[in-house]
Amino acid sequence: MLISRSCGPVISLIFFGVLTLFLFIEPSSVLPGTITVEIHRAHEEIIEPSPYNETKLALLIENRPQPHLTPLLLHFMSVVPPEWPFLFLGSNESITHIERSAPIREYIKNGKLVTRLIPENMPVNNQEDLSRTMTKVAFYEMLLPAEWLFIFQTDSIICANSAVSLNDWVERGFSWVGASWGETTKYGGNGGFNLRRISHLLEVLTHQSRQDGESLEDWWLTDRLGHMPNAKMANGTEEMEFSVEKVPYPTPMGYHTGWGGKLLMSQVWKQKEQRDQIFEYCPEIKILMPLVTNREAEGCEKDISDSFPS
Repeated sequence: MLISRSCGPVISLIFFGVLTLFLFIEPSSVLPGTITVEIHRAHEEIIEPSPYNETKLALLIENRPQPHLTPLLLHFMSVVPPEWPFLFLGSNESITHIERSAPIREYIKNGKLVTRLIPENMPVNNQEDLSRTMTKVAFYEMLLPAEWLFIFQTDSIICANSAVSLNDWVERGFSWVGASWGETTKYGGNGGFNLRRISHLLEVLTHQSRQDGESLEDWWLTDRLGHMPNAKMANGTEEMEFSVEKVPYPTPMGYHTGWGGKLLMSQVWKQKEQRDQIFEYCPEIKILMPLVTNREAEGCEKDISDSFPS
């Protein structure tokens, strides 16, 4: 059938009008009984980048469900720089204990905290067990790809009033830094509150093995790191700013005590003026210390310094 030229524009107008109805108006509103089908376009899954830095790791190992374990862990997660992920290695009892806490469960949910059972081949029941575990290649390989490992124990604390952070110590690039063993110490420091560089430790442990009964892990490792050409070791004076155990320093980043706060070094704790200064600067250290109520204190001496070890 032939269509006159004069009808061409009219037909074109009708065609584009119908097309517009189907493209921009819901079919069911134009044609009764029409089924509307929603079309989903294929799209790529959006993956949010992790807010945590995999080259850094804060580690707490504890198999005892201690009363102060949860508040202590929460305190550390609040004062360590936010990009640091945390790993808690514990027993069934200690993991169950901390996971009763709603804030702990929230940290686990958002990936800030991971809880795992202590591997059966890495016991930590006493100092010798701990030294064996922490001088194994497999222990540090388990923590990769972390390069900077911050280890803290339940008798240590970071002070919120500290003017320096853990990242400041990472930037200094030390292979090992812990609580100072003495102002004149060339290198080494306590491993219970400690920043260590994993690649340097693996370099030591692939060439040397600790024998049972040798020096405790912090002494053993630092003695070998100190002789490694590419290691950078903090001396005793530098470490005073990092953590205090038995060498007094007014404003350290943190403190390390002993036996859950029951073992206090007299060089730091014997003088009342010094104790008062510590409690004013770092009041959160009281989390570690057993509370003595007024009724119990009635039979105690006013000056408790005599009970401190020399």
